[in-house]
Amino acid sequence: MKLFSPKVRIVTGLVGVMTSLVMLAFFLNIIPDRNSAVLQGRAALSEAIAVYSTALVQSSRVASAGGKRLEGDFALLAERNDDLLSLALRQEGGEVLVATGDHLERWKMMSGEYSKDSQVRVPIWAGERKWGELELRFRPLAAPGMWGILTTPLVQAVLFMGLAGFLIYYYYLGKVLRQLDPSQAIPGRVRDALDTMAEGLLILDRREQIVLANQSFAAMVGKPANTLLGYRAGELPWVDLQGKKVEKSQRPWVSSLLQGEVQKDSVIRLRLAGDSFRTVKVNCSPVLGTGGKYAGVLVSFDDVTALEEKEVELRKSKLEAEEANRAKSSFLANMSHEIRTPMNAILGFTEILKRGYVKNEAESLRYLNTIHSSGKNLLELINDILDLSKVESGHLEIEKTRVEPYPIIHEVIQMLGVKAAEKGIVLEMSPQGELPKEIETDPVRLRQIAFNLIGNSVKFTEQGSVSVRCRFEPDARDPRLLLEIVDTGIGMSKEAQQNIFDPFVQADNTVTRRFGGTGLGLAISRKFAHAMGGDITVESEPGQGSTFTVSLPPGDLTGVAMLRPDELAALQHRANTEQETRWQFPHARVLVVDDGVENRELVRFLLEEAGLAVEEAENGQDGVDKARTEAFDVILMDVNMPVMDGFTAVGILRREGLKMPVIALTANAMKDFEADCLKAGYSGYLSKPINIDRFMETMAELLGGRQEAALEAQVDPQVQAGEGASVQPVPPAEARPIVSRLPMSNEKFRSIVGRFVARLGEQLEAMERAVASDDFAAVAELAHWLKGAGGTVGFGVFTEPAVELESFAKQGDRERVVQVVAGLRNLEARLVNPAKEGGEAPGAQPVAAATARPAATAGSFGREPAPVVSRLAGNQRLHNTLLSFVRKLDDQIVAMERALQAGKMPELADLAHWLKGAGGTVGYDAFTEPAANLEGFAMAGQADQAALALAEIKSLAQALVPPTPCDKPPDQSSRAVGCAGIES
Repeated sequence: MKLFSPKVRIVTGLVGVMTSLVMLAFFLNIIPDRNSAVLQGRAALSEAIAVYSTALVQSSRVASAGGKRLEGDFALLAERNDDLLSLALRQEGGEVLVATGDHLERWKMMSGEYSKDSQVRVPIWAGERKWGELELRFRPLAAPGMWGILTTPLVQAVLFMGLAGFLIYYYYLGKVLRQLDPSQAIPGRVRDALDTMAEGLLILDRREQIVLANQSFAAMVGKPANTLLGYRAGELPWVDLQGKKVEKSQRPWVSSLLQGEVQKDSVIRLRLAGDSFRTVKVNCSPVLGTGGKYAGVLVSFDDVTALEEKEVELRKSKLEAEEANRAKSSFLANMSHEIRTPMNAILGFTEILKRGYVKNEAESLRYLNTIHSSGKNLLELINDILDLSKVESGHLEIEKTRVEPYPIIHEVIQMLGVKAAEKGIVLEMSPQGELPKEIETDPVRLRQIAFNLIGNSVKFTEQGSVSVRCRFEPDARDPRLLLEIVDTGIGMSKEAQQNIFDPFVQADNTVTRRFGGTGLGLAISRKFAHAMGGDITVESEPGQGSTFTVSLPPGDLTGVAMLRPDELAALQHRANTEQETRWQFPHARVLVVDDGVENRELVRFLLEEAGLAVEEAENGQDGVDKARTEAFDVILMDVNMPVMDGFTAVGILRREGLKMPVIALTANAMKDFEADCLKAGYSGYLSKPINIDRFMETMAELLGGRQEAALEAQVDPQVQAGEGASVQPVPPAEARPIVSRLPMSNEKFRSIVGRFVARLGEQLEAMERAVASDDFAAVAELAHWLKGAGGTVGFGVFTEPAVELESFAKQGDRERVVQVVAGLRNLEARLVNPAKEGGEAPGAQPVAAATARPAATAGSFGREPAPVVSRLAGNQRLHNTLLSFVRKLDDQIVAMERALQAGKMPELADLAHWLKGAGGTVGYDAFTEPAANLEGFAMAGQADQAALALAEIKSLAQALVPPTPCDKPPDQSSRAVGCAGIES
């Protein structure tokens, strides 16, 4: 019935009641039955004919003339009565005396009963004796079948009353309902206004029946508005936000009626076809009726489905942003961990070389090779950082190549040998059985795995040894190269072994406090191993040490030689005594196009050393003019240049038919930039700072150059074939003197350091007096002085304990303050005072002059910067190039200041771009990062940030140490004169 409107349902009910009353009246005979009247008439006719027939029988005239008379009378009666079809007079013995028409065919014999609706028998008596029967055949009252039923008076009456009543009631009820419908009481203009509202509106009575619904609500539920009248609002498919049916007590309009209070901002959903939902915000206000009772409720439905979808999208976007942020954080953590790996080796071996702990040239060459390989590894990691797609995707790229794994492991052992030697433990590589010379793997990831695992073992081993065992399992289906890092360190429990490969997790908090670290190394290593098709496992016992096993697939070993342990040791020995190489080229001419004088001079030096003729051009236009008029075999051309840039210049040369190779030399190291260069017409791409080996190899490929051995390094007689991978301990760090990082050959620096050493004793005495009197404020102030002063004069060893002392003093932790002050006294006893004659402390080793510049940092403002020394200062043939850069730098800085003051940001960006490339080319790498920052700020128009970057560059320029004349040590204060006798 819900398919019909309330009006139809009401009319149908009324018609049903009326027809039921008609039928009852028929049964109670209140309404005469036509069939009954017909039957009564037939009975009366039958009785009259029977009386007439009886009279004839009693007069005994039937058999004679009476028979013919009855036959005529019967025919007349049949003719005069349409319902009477035939009649006959039958004697008691069954003989028919008189009959009309086809009575005998029509008559159906009857037994027992005397009458039916179509046949009647009336007995005829002769006195006391039954003479026979009068038989009358009538028309049936109803036709056979369905038509007969329909022609029944009762049925006809019911049908007529039903149809007529339905039409009459429907019309009449419509009139009545229009008078009773509350919605019709609302003026048309008001109803139209309600229908134009975006919110759905309902007026409900106390039984939740809909009294009024506007078009917005009708559209919401997908039904015409007029069909909703009388519908129960609670029967609509309402569900909550979890998809459960909203029970009556939970419906806001029911609560509003029961409590008599306004219900605001209830959120429910309406289930639609196809399992979709419409989310609405419901507000209900009870309607006060007569007698102070609430007669209904006004309900508004605000469709918030679109807002909810946007909220879902925003939530999804937030989760994606958080995931991307976590991916970036994870990536940066990984990169930070990897960058520290080669930096540790570079700084560690540089410190050894600087302090003069080298026994012979072979050992020095081995350390330099380690520094060089670590630097190359660092450059590879920086290239990975530049690939920003890794940050966004969080995916790890594995590039498998054929590589010799043992030199990589040997390099790692050399890098970590300094730390092992400081702790007094033995670090060695121990090959076991035959090993494949080459495997297919990612060399960068292999180096990281080896460094992380070996470094962990060294860190957690306080005495004993760390052994790297290499062995090969030649399983036919799954061959494996195994690296076992076995240490005698602290070990770990079974529980700790289950989570040490999770990021930022260590065995326990005591390990973190005791040994430090982020807990990323093992997680990164296992991730790398899985990506390479291998795995890392661990076996350990607390106090008994640990064994980490790296299992890697070697790839296709077809044609790969197998090495015995002695052959592998011989290879390592040759690697430690690597020869310097020189290049020989056939006669060829090279054009170097670069706006940086230093870049051109460095390239000229390298190429002329190899016997090549070099011409220079300072911009793209000059390069194009020379290429048109002179014949060159190769052109080396920068990209960003004044007058005419490299892209334009190479495009002109290609359009004019120039076929010779043109190689791009640019400070832009982004990977996509190489494709831009090749598209513009360049033949190849080399980034600045120049990798000399790669540069010379590229030139050899273009010009047919070849390598030849130049000078064989001296071999350390103590290095035997089987001992190449072992690093023996040196005196412990706590027994060594502490030397300032500043160049002590400079009188000004020696004086500054001497004054600090002299004052330090006084300040420590003041600390001890303050501690004795519990004056922790004074202790904190003295610690703050030491924190800055120690690092400024090159004694960075004081920085960390001074920071701790200041913190403990502010906390009032007397016990720890006493411990740190005692430690500072021990450090003071080891200081080398250069102001004293000889500049040595008791038991000190001779200290080599500083040849490398400590890294400048952005935090160097406000204090004396560390000296900035070129990494190429040791090559006297490059001194003129370095001096040229030094001379030009001051002019360029002045030009930068003018451009910044005038707001000429493009000009400032060009000047910064020159410094970014030129500084690194001539070995003054400290300028590269601030110059790049200045260029970026200038291009973005950020004047304030550009001013800070320029201030840092000026600070570095003030600390720049030019190359000294001939063999004299550098002197920052005098701005040294070069070997050519030209003042800088």
